Amino acid sequence: MYCLLRFMTTIIKKILNGNPYFYAVKSGRVNGKPRIVSQVYLGTADNIVEMKKQCESLPYIKMKSFEYGKLAALFHVNEELGFVDIVNKHIAKKSIDGLSVGEYLLLDIVGKSHGVLSENGIGEWFKKSALSFMLDFPHKLNCQNFLNQMSYIDSDTMKNIEDDLCRVLVEKGFTPSILFVDESNWFTYATNYNDESELLHKGYNKKHDGPSLSD
Repeated sequence: MYCLLRFMTTIIKKILNGNPYFYAVKSGRVNGKPRIVSQVYLGTADNIVEMKKQCESLPYIKMKSFEYGKLAALFHVNEELGFVDIVNKHIAKKSIDGLSVGEYLLLDIVGKSHGVLSENGIGEWFKKSALSFMLDFPHKLNCQNFLNQMSYIDSDTMKNIEDDLCRVLVEKGFTPSILFVDESNWFTYATNYNDESELLHKGYNKKHDGPSLSD
């Protein structure tokens, strides 16, 4: 099965004969287990500093920085909870061409953690994020591909995924006491709405009906 994190590159330190040496490694899951699939020797810290000095003498190169901390944290949480594996376990689709349903869901979560993001915008967001050069996808990431994968998730599947995730969280010592809800594009069936409600507010949703949950 294709693994989303197969081509993620990080820098690691190894201690050899009491001396630290650095390597750029590409790691991911092979047959479900974390493995280093390739590594490039960078040398000592002094070697890296010297290479940087040499680069400073080269012609001007336009550089761009990307946010990485939140991405790394969310992918780490995915590994800790086994989110992608849990989703895929409950999906009827067994033949996977490209990204799995769980991997598409993970990308959607990561993208929306950075701000408002529709399915139409996920491809454009991906191209501008650090993921564009951290990950290697077998085909284009676009709205239609995303919607095709979401068609495999019905209410029973969502319930099974929720049960497994809650079980993992409880096993790790978390107490389910706070509910996070993505309130966009849907409305409630509440009949006791009034202007003084702290939870319910009039808003916009696809059906243009009923009070929505507030932030």
